[in-house]
Amino acid sequence: NHLRFYRKISHARPPYLLANSDVWEITEGCHRCHLLRNLKHTQQHSSINRSLSPSLHKLLVWFGLILFVTSRPLSPTSQKITPKQRDAKLVPSASSIYFQQPYNQDNSFLIIGERVNASGSKKMRDLLDTEDWDGLVSLAKEQEREGAHILDVNVDFVGRDGVQDMHELASRLVTNVKIPMMFDSTEWEKMEAGLEHAGGKSIINSTNYEDGDERYFKVLSIAKEYGAAVVVGTIDEAGMARTSEDKVKIAHRAFDDAVKFGIEAHDVFFDPLALPISTGIEEDRKNALETLESIKQIRAEMPETNILLGVSNVSFGLNPAARVVLNSVFLNDCVANGMNAAIVNASKILPLSRLSEREIEVARELIYDKRNFDGDICIYDPLTEFTKLFEGKTAKSMKADIASLPVEERLKRHIIDGEKIGLEDSLKLGLEKYEPLHIINEILLDGMKTVGDLFGSGQMQLPFVLQSAESMKAAVKFLEPLMEKVEGEQSKGVMVLATVKGDVHDIGKNLVDIILTNNGYRVVNIGIKQPVDDILKAYHENNADAIGMSGLLVKSTLIMRDNLEIMNERGINVPVI
Repeated sequence: NHLRFYRKISHARPPYLLANSDVWEITEGCHRCHLLRNLKHTQQHSSINRSLSPSLHKLLVWFGLILFVTSRPLSPTSQKITPKQRDAKLVPSASSIYFQQPYNQDNSFLIIGERVNASGSKKMRDLLDTEDWDGLVSLAKEQEREGAHILDVNVDFVGRDGVQDMHELASRLVTNVKIPMMFDSTEWEKMEAGLEHAGGKSIINSTNYEDGDERYFKVLSIAKEYGAAVVVGTIDEAGMARTSEDKVKIAHRAFDDAVKFGIEAHDVFFDPLALPISTGIEEDRKNALETLESIKQIRAEMPETNILLGVSNVSFGLNPAARVVLNSVFLNDCVANGMNAAIVNASKILPLSRLSEREIEVARELIYDKRNFDGDICIYDPLTEFTKLFEGKTAKSMKADIASLPVEERLKRHIIDGEKIGLEDSLKLGLEKYEPLHIINEILLDGMKTVGDLFGSGQMQLPFVLQSAESMKAAVKFLEPLMEKVEGEQSKGVMVLATVKGDVHDIGKNLVDIILTNNGYRVVNIGIKQPVDDILKAYHENNADAIGMSGLLVKSTLIMRDNLEIMNERGINVPVI
């Protein structure tokens, strides 16, 4: 019942290229190399046996496609064909009309931006109340820039027409924001209103058994109709599950019902509910521990599913500085136990590398309820100790004091912590001792290496990597005018630089540009998200001596591999870096 158009095959998958599709078509009039690439992606990731009938015989042999209806006789073409056996590898993902977002992120978790949510953001409510749609789009774009993989959209606001609000907002977001959407509401009508505007594949949040089977299956039917993934809260007719046993029991019930209904296992997101541990009430003391245990069990018993939380609920009621620490430690331990997605605000978490050992220790004592008793008397309460740690502290005051550090270490901390305040003063101090290029090559890049190591080991999430990159950009921008460029009309060579298709991260590319340019090379920097055709066009137009491909995401290495295959096919023999 739904006719949808996509710029690329990957944007449409998986819902409309799998069992929900009866017919699909790739226009044969497109450029041959584009057709090859679309077919290659389909061959690798689609398990259905439908295809088009191209005139190019080798496409059928290479990609193992089965011929569909054509107005021309298939013989003698069909007599020559022995299709290649395919091993389709499905990558569970959401997608926008612009690109695909895998649920499982390398070295991180799926970050779902929470600030376009009227239930939790005063700024969002104020913008919604004044119907400032442009302001809401800007707020969403800010989440995208901060590194969110998915955008949570919630318009639940008492006194307003939520369905109409969702129509107004979703229709703007789907073309202005490149990341996929999670439509979040307690009312299915609002979630469906969002889905009506969203190309690609969205997530709807959420359903549960609070009102019995009827609402649970109603939301599943919407998810199935629109090809969306669905979040299931561990709530049943008795209310919110508080023990791990009850959470897992509800998850099994929901999983069995969803799969029987036709929802793919990898499109189910369980929310085992993060509840406060900050109230001091006895029944709340083990909330975090029970949630962690349920995450571990769900991951072990239903491994294909996804697990997410609204992490910040765990610290409700504490002062902002304490909340940042508790949220961060709890998030880390949830991921370690098997959670692969979280609804978070990057300003309310920190990498554990930026917390003190004592803060982490007491936070964990609180999370795991490590109270000590002498008989019935509590002689050590981690909640009391944790509260004392942050008396008189604000979130801003938690930033590290680096003024007393040696200038080299001070500059590195600016990069590692993503701290731009005071950066220029530190750079001026560094220039009293070092040349600009030495500061970049030997000090700042060493800081970025530490950031890379932390990201690679999972100790730093993408939003903080981006903050470090912004600090690096600011430092280089300050230093660049002070660098001495190699004189002479004759350049040492020409290099084309690009961030590959699907990746918006350019810090590495821009650093290479600056260093090479200041050492006598001519650099043609064509920007981010560049397909291989545009890279090769720049190569030919500039008679380049080398090509540089850049990216931050692990999936970018796969794009680079595909690009290299195409370059080899086209006879490109210059060095590729």
